Amino acid sequence: MIHEIKARRSTRRFIKKNIPEEDLHALLEAASWAPSEHNEQPWRFVVVRGDARKEAVRALKEGIKRNRSDKAAIFGKGYEKYIPAAIYTARVLEQAPVIVFFINSKGKDYYGEFPIDEHLMEMADIQSVSAAIQNMCLEATARNIGTLWTCNIFFAYDELKKWAFISAKIPTDTSWRIKNSAMIRMPIRSKPRQARLKFTPASWQRLPPPAFPPVPV
Repeated sequence: MIHEIKARRSTRRFIKKNIPEEDLHALLEAASWAPSEHNEQPWRFVVVRGDARKEAVRALKEGIKRNRSDKAAIFGKGYEKYIPAAIYTARVLEQAPVIVFFINSKGKDYYGEFPIDEHLMEMADIQSVSAAIQNMCLEATARNIGTLWTCNIFFAYDELKKWAFISAKIPTDTSWRIKNSAMIRMPIRSKPRQARLKFTPASWQRLPPPAFPPVPV
């Protein structure tokens, strides 16, 4: 597995070749075997292909446009520098024949205010969904399939949520939150991976075992 971990790339250019159904099922199965807090398995997957993919990209573009013009938007004022990357993501999405939206089925609405305990529990669910995405990306690497894990869909949270309820027929439950998306397709080429921080013994600290008081006999 260390080979796949090191070999994984964020692919943004692809060849025109569809993903075999068998491979797609294997990727989703790998995602579903991720660890999760209390084995809640909060993830849900929405696989988008064909004309539906164009509709999803259109929703993303609408959200980006809204954030550029509305300073009161979630990613309005102060996030202008991230807009070009979001636009580039939309262009890449247009190329990918398969888009997988990862949804936190227990997620809270972005606009709501919640107690700190509910917020912490949602963070655990987000970590669980992230583990599922990583599992899928690693399985894809093992099968020589390119993937791109992107968070730029947050620029179109409202638009994509509306699209998902209408087009993808996701239950109209406000707790469902689109978390991330991943594009999968055969890579056009494999580029060198960017440098990572070198792992050395100084990168981590081993704590001494805790000293427990003797147990009375």
